[in-house]
This record gives sequence, C-alpha cells and structure tokens, in this order.
Amino acid sequence: MMSDRFGRTLPTLSANTSVPDDYAAARALDWAAESPRGLEVLRYRQGQRLLDHPGLEKGPAFLQRLDDIGLTSGPARQYWERTLITNEGAIRERLRAPLAQLFRPAQIGKLQKTVRAMVEAALDEVEDPADVDFMREIAWKIPPQVYCHLISAPMELAPRIAHLSDTILSPILTCDRPRLQESVDALWAAHEFVERHIEARRDDLGDDFTSALIRLQMEGMISSEDLILQAMGILQASIDNTVHQIGLTFGTLLEDPRRWATLVEQPSLSANAIEETFRLRPRFGTIFRYARDPIPYEDVLIPAESWVYVSVRSAGRDADRFDDPDAFRLGRPAVKALMFGNGPYNCLGQTLARLEIGEVVRAVLARYPGMRMVGDWKTFDTNAVSETAHLRVALA
Repeated sequence: MMSDRFGRTLPTLSANTSVPDDYAAARALDWAAESPRGLEVLRYRQGQRLLDHPGLEKGPAFLQRLDDIGLTSGPARQYWERTLITNEGAIRERLRAPLAQLFRPAQIGKLQKTVRAMVEAALDEVEDPADVDFMREIAWKIPPQVYCHLISAPMELAPRIAHLSDTILSPILTCDRPRLQESVDALWAAHEFVERHIEARRDDLGDDFTSALIRLQMEGMISSEDLILQAMGILQASIDNTVHQIGLTFGTLLEDPRRWATLVEQPSLSANAIEETFRLRPRFGTIFRYARDPIPYEDVLIPAESWVYVSVRSAGRDADRFDDPDAFRLGRPAVKALMFGNGPYNCLGQTLARLEIGEVVRAVLARYPGMRMVGDWKTFDTNAVSETAHLRVALA
C-alpha cells in the first residue's frame, strides 16, 4: 500500500531497482516515486532543479556508499571523510576552488592535440584490427595516459594508475562488499604514489597540475594535507568514470549499425551523438542527495533526514522533455547531461571527459569508418552506475 510520507501518495518502486521498465511505468504516472530508501525523482525538469537545490547535500551520499560497503571506521574511512566528495560548506569550497581552476574549459581545451595523439597511438598499437578488445586496447589506455600527462608522471605508469583508480572506486560505486579490502589497499597504494610524486616534483616544477598545486601550497593557499587530497582526487575522478563512459558511448553507437553509419556520413554531428549516448546510457544511473531539513518542492514535502535519488536513466527518457525519448536521434537539441550533476555540485571533470570521449570517437571515425561490434556488449548495471565489462569490435 502506498503511504503519504511525502505529503501525498506516489507510485512505488522497489529499493535499488535498475530495471528500465520499472522506471518507465512509474514515470508515466508521476514525476516522482516512493521506494523504501526515499524519494525517487523520475523526470528531467524536476531532476535538474533538485540537483541544483541549495537544501540538498551531496557529501553524505558518498559516506552512505561507504556505509553500504562496510567501511564504517578506521584510517580509510577517516581519509574519505576529509575529501571534497564527502564534505559541505566551507571545507568543500576550500577543496573545490583549486580543482575548479585546474579544470577550466579553456585550460582543458589546450589538451586537444595531445589527447588526439594518444588515441592515434593506441589505434596504431591494436593487435588485430579485425578482433579488438575495445576496453583493454583502447578505452583503458586513454584516460590513464591523459592523467600521466596532466601530472607529468612517466607514461609507463599509466596501466598501474588505471588499476589503482578502478580498484579504489569500482567496489564502492557498485557496493561490492567482498572487494572492500582491495579498495582500501589500492587507496593507500595510490596515496603513497601521490606523496612520492609530489616530493619528486618539488625540485622540478613545470606547467602541470602537480606543479600548480605545489605552488598553491608554497604560497599558503592550501595546506600540505589539502595538497595530497587534491592530487588524490584528480587520480580517482579522472580515469575510472571516463573509461566506462567511453565503453558505454561506443556500445550505444555500435549496437545499431545504422547509428554508426549515419555518423560516418555526418561526422560533424559527433559531439551531438556523444550527448545522446550520455542521455541513453549514462555511467551514473542515479545521483544521491540528502535533505538535512524538510524541503517543500512542487507538490511533495521531502522530510528532514531523508534521501532523494535523481534517476539519470529515467530522466533521460522523459517524454515531457524529449520527443520520442527512447530513440537515438542525431541532431536532437542539446540539453544538460544530468549525469554530470548541476549547480554547485556539477562535475569538475566533465569538460575533460567530453574531450577524451570526443577524440576517441573522431579518431576512430576517420580511420575506421567500417567499425562494427562483434560478439556481445556486456555491461554491469547497478542502481548507481553502469560499467562496461566487455566490448569486442572489428575496426576493419
């Protein structure tokens, strides 16, 4: 039976559902639904506005993920509690400001030629163009190499850094409790790498992210601890999510051969096509927010100390916002991709992610217009995220 804990009755969903048909049925009835975990926001307009609502907090959401996986105490928990992703207010502003400067669109735009060269090199290294493990041979190479370039680390460290980023985040985001210790061990291994890299870089400052952060610390703008936290944040956020979205983007473009063929004919629409893949197959399926105090919004009352779950997957298929929402359509008017958040919590790395994904798409279009999927495209979908487990393609 439906309750009225949100001020009126709403459709119901099971906890942690990731089934598109369940969302579609509830979305057809209302803009929100009720589940055992809280308020589920199903439509685009309300989702966008609630992600920008000043009364909803992001910080507690990641702490809740740590609780879910069983990381409730100890040094690793204490580390996470000091980071940008778990804090609000003045602490969050202090930690976010330097990263916002580093990830300015104009600054990221300077990387375009470098990223394209990395993609071309990865394509040159493909073992057999007729049978390509796309994730291993392409997707998992580019973001780690870009990270090495950003911090001026040796490029041969890219595979290790990719492993650390994935091992830290994947168990937490997918709530894989048996892998908790892996995540903790990788966290400390990454912490050691970052500390050593910073100390080595102090005597050889250049035009890279690490040097920029060191200068801020030398000028008294950030503390020594903040310097480590910032550098760790870049490692964690700049690799894993982009890798999986590259896989989701290419899987979406190739699952219907007509999509790729149309893009080959109209390569100028590549940016538009990428946004369509963000809408239909986003890396982040749900964005969590916490209401510390009661929040009246439209025709519901969000109770104090309750959770709001903006379903990115559902909002991206909202017929009130998108004509023929389940269809992949080139030339669809651009809208803000909800998976990057909104307002003060928008993703700082979204410009970099778009650049990396865009250069992979454009490079493959130019060199291998006959690219096609061979075998199955396998994803692992939880309520929170989607991961690309397997994507095999033929380039030629």
